[in-house]
Amino acid sequence: MPVDTSGVSAGSLFMPDAKQKTTSAKETAALDKNAFLKLLAAQAKSQDPMNPTDSTAQIAQLAQFSSLEQMSNVATEMKTLRTSVDTQRATALVGHEVTYKDAQGADVTGVVTKVRITTEDGPLLTVGAIDGIKPSVLTEVR
Repeated sequence: MPVDTSGVSAGSLFMPDAKQKTTSAKETAALDKNAFLKLLAAQAKSQDPMNPTDSTAQIAQLAQFSSLEQMSNVATEMKTLRTSVDTQRATALVGHEVTYKDAQGADVTGVVTKVRITTEDGPLLTVGAIDGIKPSVLTEVR
């Protein structure tokens, strides 16, 4: 499979489509893999046949990249596991009376009637008629 090396020139890597934004772990891992392959292809393309690159160094680079990729995968799986545990804990609160502090610092008590799962904030509780309560602000569960 040919690798596009158009973004690589004279030892530098230019990525015109890279934007200044926050990226997810999956997007970052894909960007890193793509950049690594471009650099590897550029290195092979510009290699002097009379003075080849040390194959041991290339193998070490590939091993480091593989380790980095696996660590990224572990981090993604840990995040998924944490989300699952947080969701289980929140759903276990349904039907329980809880107390939390509202925006003014006053104690509010009510029964958890619903849990809404969001990708940004994780699980959010509905306590009485108030929606969007984070489980982390609870001060008491009965």
